[in-house]
Amino acid sequence: MLEIIRIQQALERLRPLRFETPCVRAPWLEEAANGPVFCKLENLQRTGSFKFRGAMNSLLQLDAQTLAKGIVTASAGNHGLGVAVAAHMRGCAAKIFVPENIASAKKQKLQALGAELIIAGRDYDEAEAAAQSHAQAHALPFIHAFDDEEVIAGQGTVGLEILAQLPSAGTVIVPVGGGGLLGGVSLAAKSLPSATKIYGVQSEASPAMHAALAQGRVVETPIAETIADGLAGRFVTEKTLRLAQKYCDEMLLVREPNIRGAMRELYVRHGWRVEGSAAVGIAAILEGKVDAAGRECAVIISGGNIAEEVFIEAIR
Repeated sequence: MLEIIRIQQALERLRPLRFETPCVRAPWLEEAANGPVFCKLENLQRTGSFKFRGAMNSLLQLDAQTLAKGIVTASAGNHGLGVAVAAHMRGCAAKIFVPENIASAKKQKLQALGAELIIAGRDYDEAEAAAQSHAQAHALPFIHAFDDEEVIAGQGTVGLEILAQLPSAGTVIVPVGGGGLLGGVSLAAKSLPSATKIYGVQSEASPAMHAALAQGRVVETPIAETIADGLAGRFVTEKTLRLAQKYCDEMLLVREPNIRGAMRELYVRHGWRVEGSAAVGIAAILEGKVDAAGRECAVIISGGNIAEEVFIEAIR
C-alpha cells in the first residue's frame, strides 16, 4: 500500500511546477462547523483543479522512451485537463477519452489545449473502459484518474500543504469521486502527528465510495443527475477503497440543493465561482454534519471549471 514517503517525494518533485494554493478563512461557516474554517483553494491550481498534481506526478515517473509513445487517459474533465497540460510540459502526445456527458466548460478547455479528445460512452466508467482497451491494444501507458499510486501520491500533496499551512488543523473535508484525492490526503494527514479527522463527502446522487464503505467491497451504484459531475461514477476501486477504509474517519452524503446553495454562498461571500464537485464540503458543513470541536477545519475547494451559464443556472 502507498506510504507517506511517496507523497513527500511527490511534493518535492512538484514543488517548482504546482501552485501552493492558499487556505482562506471563512468566518461565516464557523458556527455551523464549531470551529475556524479555512478553504483550500485548489480552484486556483494549474488547470483549475487539484488534478494537475496527480497527473504531473505520474508523468514525471515516465522515461523518455515511454513518453515518446504517447499516453492514454480517461476523464470526466479535470483529470484530462491535468494530463493535457502535464503531457505538453513533458513533450508527449496524449489521447484523452471523455464521456458524452462531459461538462461543456471542461470540453472547451480540453479542445483549447489542443488535446486529442475522443468521446466514448455515456458516463466516465464507459469512457474509461474504452480508454483502457485502446491503451492495451496499442501498448500505451494508461494514466488512471484515481487508481494509480503516483496519481494518488500527487493528490496527497494537497494534504501536506494543508498541514504545513494549518499545523493545528483538527479536521480536513475532502470531496470524493473515485477516491484518489481522499486516499492521498487522508494518508498524508494520518501519517503525521496531527490527530486530524478526515471527512469524505459525496453527493447523494452518486454515492459510490459511501456504498463501498458501507458494504465493505466495491459495488456498482447508479448515478442520478448531479451538479457535482466531477464526482460522478458508478465504481471506486479496490485501491482507493482500502485507503478510505484505513484512513477516512467518516463518509458523508449531501443533498443536491445544498450543493447548489454552497456554490451560491461561496460566490456571494467570496466571489469564487466553483464547480459543484468543489462545494460538497461546504454543503456538509451547512447541513450540520461536521463538528470541528473547536479546532481549525480545512475544506478542499477542489476545482473551478464550470461554464458560466451552468453556474448561473445552478445558483439561482
